[in-house]
Amino acid sequence: MMRALSKILTLAFLLICLVSAGQTKKDSLALNGKASFYHDNFQGLETSNGEYYDKDDFTAAHRTFPFNTFLLVTNKKNKKSVIVRVNDRGPFKKSRVIDLTKSAAKKINMVPFGVVPVQIEVLTYLDRVPVGDSVFSDGDTWNCHASLISMSEKTVFVWLTESWKHAFYMASSLALEYKLDSVCVHVSGSGEKRNFLVVITGIKSDDQVRDLIADLKEDGFSHARIFKPDPADSAKPRTSPLLSGQSAK
Repeated sequence: MMRALSKILTLAFLLICLVSAGQTKKDSLALNGKASFYHDNFQGLETSNGEYYDKDDFTAAHRTFPFNTFLLVTNKKNKKSVIVRVNDRGPFKKSRVIDLTKSAAKKINMVPFGVVPVQIEVLTYLDRVPVGDSVFSDGDTWNCHASLISMSEKTVFVWLTESWKHAFYMASSLALEYKLDSVCVHVSGSGEKRNFLVVITGIKSDDQVRDLIADLKEDGFSHARIFKPDPADSAKPRTSPLLSGQSAK
């Protein structure tokens, strides 16, 4: 199972690279159209799946895709991409195919324009292995190739989500875009209180930390900040439960 997870995450990383570079054939579910983004007045209102709209998250409204579908949305004007999760229905203007959160809109630099042409690809790579939350333990830090690592002293928090798939998709996309080898997913909490934090570790200088945080904020990661790893985490055994034969639920 551990090898399967490693292969799937590596495949997902490579395929996101190829899709972003325009080197793969279009998925049968890929589509083109116009994207818009939510007005700030929607902040805190209930979405169609019962969640509450958060302008700082990376979600989207689509008329037909099932909830929790992950989409790679690319601004066709500048080729900038963002990975979002469907949690709402809309848009209700027939000329538009998707509504993005404010942060997602910033990520593809569409805020000044309001509406832009986009290409949408459905991401299903991480659906190909039966991995569940039981694989992940509080304090674990995983890189994009499913290896457990330890965070360095200079680490930047990027964004968090309750979905391990969204976290790994986002980490892989950022590793490609920012040309970094140290974009990781850190597990915090357990059960219903578990979150998956996308972090960037192994940064060499304070100046690089400041520049990176500024770039991330400009790209819509409004809560990007210096992250202080818990010393207790680095002291934990770096062995996945999968290595001992435990199956994922």
